Amino acid sequence: MIGAATLASRVLGLLRDIVLANAFVAAATDAFFIAFTIPNLFRRLVGEGTLTASFVPIFTGWLDRSPEEARRAFNATWTLAAVVGAGIALGGIAFADPLVRVFAPGFLEDPEKFALCVTLLRICFPYILLLSVFAVAMGALNATGHFFAPAIAPVLLNVCIIVAALGSTGLAEPIVAVAVAVLVAGVAQVAAQVPPLRRRGLSPRPLLALGHPLVRRLVTVMAPAVLGASVYQFNLLVVRFLSSFLGDGAVSYLFYADRLLEFPLGVFVFAIGTASLPSLSRLVKRGERDALRDAFSGTLAFAVALALPSTVGLVLLREPLIAGLFAWTDMFDSAAVEGCARALLCYAIGLVPITVSRICVQLCFSHENTRTPARAAAVSLTVNVVAALALIGPLPDGVLPAGLVGLQHALVVADLGYAGLALATSIAAAANALYLAAYCRARYGVFVPRRDADRWLRIAGASAAMGAALAGLSQVLPLPRQASAAGLALLAVHVAGGAGAYFAALGLLRSPDLAAFRALLRRG
Repeated sequence: MIGAATLASRVLGLLRDIVLANAFVAAATDAFFIAFTIPNLFRRLVGEGTLTASFVPIFTGWLDRSPEEARRAFNATWTLAAVVGAGIALGGIAFADPLVRVFAPGFLEDPEKFALCVTLLRICFPYILLLSVFAVAMGALNATGHFFAPAIAPVLLNVCIIVAALGSTGLAEPIVAVAVAVLVAGVAQVAAQVPPLRRRGLSPRPLLALGHPLVRRLVTVMAPAVLGASVYQFNLLVVRFLSSFLGDGAVSYLFYADRLLEFPLGVFVFAIGTASLPSLSRLVKRGERDALRDAFSGTLAFAVALALPSTVGLVLLREPLIAGLFAWTDMFDSAAVEGCARALLCYAIGLVPITVSRICVQLCFSHENTRTPARAAAVSLTVNVVAALALIGPLPDGVLPAGLVGLQHALVVADLGYAGLALATSIAAAANALYLAAYCRARYGVFVPRRDADRWLRIAGASAAMGAALAGLSQVLPLPRQASAAGLALLAVHVAGGAGAYFAALGLLRSPDLAAFRALLRRG
């Protein structure tokens, strides 16, 4: 059920982005994405990103001890989340103008765009109140063995946004309907959790009990989790902050390209990383170092065997992929296709480093080591900021302090615009991967054994064969640069042909990963 709900959310999320790209001008979607990013940042820091993960193990212990006391603990946490969420929401509404100045100062050069972003932010900010109480409900339901209602919640958000976008024609400012839809979705997401909560005797009731032991423990556990999550979120804010200076479309192009990268990351890389943690942890506990080395190198190779051909496919099919999915109307023209494709090219080359980082992080977690991934994230953040400032070209004068602008101008080595931000993200991912790989080799004595080098060469060879097949197909069956049903069907032929060539090459090269793929399909 979780898998089905997640897949539905991914597909509907892509459909949502396609609708937004074709229903609104780039300036409007730029303003919305910034407006939604700011409350989403607070949600990730204090909402479901850290609150749920911290709440579940603590609440599970209370359930085992006393169901009645667990109900009190749930109500106390629910009430605290509502109070904190309401405070953040009210503060966000009151300080929407300075928040946009801080997070997207480039919008100041376009007063209409800036004012629109402030309006959208004020509408979206109460979403954090709804998602804060949702996070507590999600944790309580997961602790009691119910997963479907929380997992389906993102689907409700996507559906509400799609309906609002399609029904916004005729409004004075159509994008405002999408911001309102975010609030409607938040109410629906919370409401969907109430029936399963009541069936488990956890009807939400107001109970202000700041001294409750669970609440005190939750605050203690959440503090380092928030600190770790803030590094990744700050990376995202760097991209949004700098892209606000790069004209209409920059924020949207980066957003759409990143969404396409999320498909192989979510379906392949993060799934494999999550599945590997229990087995790696068991081997660590047993002290089986040789088996741990084999398990780690095998998991890493299998993840790369999915990530590398995904990279080749995204790079070679980037323009027809963007055009086939997004270019349904003149609103998403050839310039938008080219802009998204440039961003996707620069993002895609970071897919393999992200894969290596993910598996190395799981190895650290299996040793109960959370500090090293945090240090690696800090290194990645530093590299990302420096690379972004060096690659986007000179920032304009007049918005940021003159000294800061002068320092940035001195750092510039290329004028790649928003593509430079995507490239900086990939460079930072590579730095993160190198740091973690070096640490894992030095500290745990595991990485890629020499005897596994030929396995990686076979993956590279099969990926090259896939690239050649895709290049040949593009000559025989050229793909259109405009979206249509026939174009999507032809794109599916190219994808199937590239995948077929990849797996055939794995077979010819006698790669062990082909047997792993077959076993995975049989198990599914």
